[in-house]
Amino acid sequence: MTTPIPQNFVQTIAKQRGVTDAELETVFMALDGQSTATIATKLGISDIAVRKRLGEVYKKFQIGGNGPGKLSELRHQLLFSYHIDQGTSDFSGGKGSLLKMAIGHRQEDWGQAPDVSVFYGRTEELTTLKQWIVSDNCRLIALLGLAGSGKTTLSVQLAKQVQNEFDFVIWRSLRSTPAPSDFLGSLIQLFSNQQKPDVPLAEPSKRIDLNSKISRLVEYLRKHRCLVILDDFEAVLRPEELAGHYREGYEGYRDLIVRLCEVNHNSCLLLVSSEEPTELALLAGEKVRSLKPAISEEIAREIFQEKGLSAQDQELKILLSRYGGNLLALKIVATTINEFFEGNVLKLLEATALFIEEHISNLLAQQFDRMSSSEQEIAYWIAIAQTPISLATLREQMLVNSSLSDLLKNLDSLGRRSLIDKISEGGETVFILQPLIVQYVTDRLVDQIRAEVLETVKTQGIERMGLLKTHKLSINIAKRKGDKGEGSRSILALVKTRLQVLFVKTTGSEEPLNILNKVASELEDKSILEVGYARENLAQIISEIQR
Repeated sequence: MTTPIPQNFVQTIAKQRGVTDAELETVFMALDGQSTATIATKLGISDIAVRKRLGEVYKKFQIGGNGPGKLSELRHQLLFSYHIDQGTSDFSGGKGSLLKMAIGHRQEDWGQAPDVSVFYGRTEELTTLKQWIVSDNCRLIALLGLAGSGKTTLSVQLAKQVQNEFDFVIWRSLRSTPAPSDFLGSLIQLFSNQQKPDVPLAEPSKRIDLNSKISRLVEYLRKHRCLVILDDFEAVLRPEELAGHYREGYEGYRDLIVRLCEVNHNSCLLLVSSEEPTELALLAGEKVRSLKPAISEEIAREIFQEKGLSAQDQELKILLSRYGGNLLALKIVATTINEFFEGNVLKLLEATALFIEEHISNLLAQQFDRMSSSEQEIAYWIAIAQTPISLATLREQMLVNSSLSDLLKNLDSLGRRSLIDKISEGGETVFILQPLIVQYVTDRLVDQIRAEVLETVKTQGIERMGLLKTHKLSINIAKRKGDKGEGSRSILALVKTRLQVLFVKTTGSEEPLNILNKVASELEDKSILEVGYARENLAQIISEIQR
């Protein structure tokens, strides 16, 4: 149930708090659900000016904090004041749009949700998600994608726009990996007005306790219309194995997801994750859907405009292709252009093919380290190829022939991590890594090969070789349209550059090359089963350095 709050009532209360006409105009538009970007356009001011005006209003209403709940708190304060005055004052004759505010028992708990006062585009995604939640009554929606793609910000903005449709709005991060039983208990306590949950308090490991808590939660989700957002869901999934499997002791989250997807209720669970749980593929349907947010030229342009940058359409297309639509990467690139390239986008494009700042590198490292060893092996092969690679080529080049079933499982797992794209090319299916991942994996590969070459020089043997044995640095891939077939030489060229820099600083290249030639000659009579690709790779590296 909602009640209309006349506009002139809001104006009267605001004036009592010292709100200026400009601030009042801005807050009316915000209460009407308009984004700061839209308000800025309509008022002909900057996005920063809009946020400053709203910040002043919050101060005058003594609303603190940095989360997205400040506007909702303002709504509640106005609603409360209206109910107090309703018996003595008549504001029903007010003109203008009416601000509809939920009565009674709607509760919001935003936890550690980030502030989204700055939000870029996403019009199409927001429209789709609101349709799924409000009109289609989806029970579960998954927002999936690489770290830095803007999933969390999108989830908060979405929740803000649909919050009036729900009795409860709850945002939680699972980054601290709460035990399933503890997490369910905290939700139940919130729904039951902070009373202790009246469910058996057995040991969390006991299935009967977990099931009873899930059942009680379902009762609340049936009784009330609730929106529950779970961010950082990948934290409860097991690293260093195929994607989507739960950590030991955290399988209760799978039970929760399955139950909420299968039983009837009018609530919605919004799951935000860089890794897709395995059960979602089986549960997907009319009431269970997923979305991978994409970055458009519109969003890229807004990011650059906020930084005071002007980019041509072609420059934006190049940036989007290089950075795979990673929102965080584009923000960092925009800052870098301002600080080091005098605001000139073209100068950065000419200076480097791909710039990966330390923060992005750390995020990619976390993603890479979550992979199983077999997934990492495939990632290295694709990075070496530097071009889309087919299933047949992968099977042919891999030193230890995996079964087709195992290979498909690994490729599927990489897909659930949003690391790999599957495309159709020349009548066959080929696979390619996301651009940022290609660059990160390439750098990691070259660093490891460099280290292995130095160990070979030091020990004059191949005992400590890893990638030099398992991965051939010169893959013979059939040329495709537009492919010059030079990808593998790029890896060798990078290895050469890093080795030469080190040799120049130390002993020079003559002595290390003599040792490498000696080791390579000792491998001439060895079979591939004994030394893998070591002999061929050493010959390629020696040849590259001697050029």
